Amino acid sequence: MDISKLRVGMQCTTADGSLVEVRDLLPDNVHLRVKYLDTMDNPDIDPGEERDLPYEELIAEFMGTHAEGLT
Repeated sequence: MDISKLRVGMQCTTADGSLVEVRDLLPDNVHLRVKYLDTMDNPDIDPGEERDLPYEELIAEFMGTHAEGLT
């Protein structure tokens, strides 16, 4: 995945189908801080919750009615 295209505020879909907003690019170059906007009813994650997520969990940039792949 080309992580150079990631930016704070970008909305992305994840491997589990959730919609997240990128909050911070972490200095370890492996993780980023995200805020979950839609968790696809995953009971382990609350909408609005922030977590560190590995870059490879991001699938695509969410662009409204379609998604643009990052790989």
